[in-house]
Amino acid sequence: MKYSVYAKVVGSKYLGEVEASSEKEAIEKGWELDEACVCLCHQCSSECENPEVDDISVVQHGDEDNG
Repeated sequence: MKYSVYAKVVGSKYLGEVEASSEKEAIEKGWELDEACVCLCHQCSSECENPEVDDISVVQHGDEDNG
């Protein structure tokens, strides 16, 4: 028998910074950013099918006003 074998390719993409009162709100705002999409070059698009953003995570920065 012959089988087609596929790999799930995972990477990350910097979307930017948002102002939010909680991590949950920051993630929600992340989904609304124009950058929350995947664009591939011609060569990569021929190698990867159906690219999509699957999950968004955030990193909290310190309070800029307090140095």
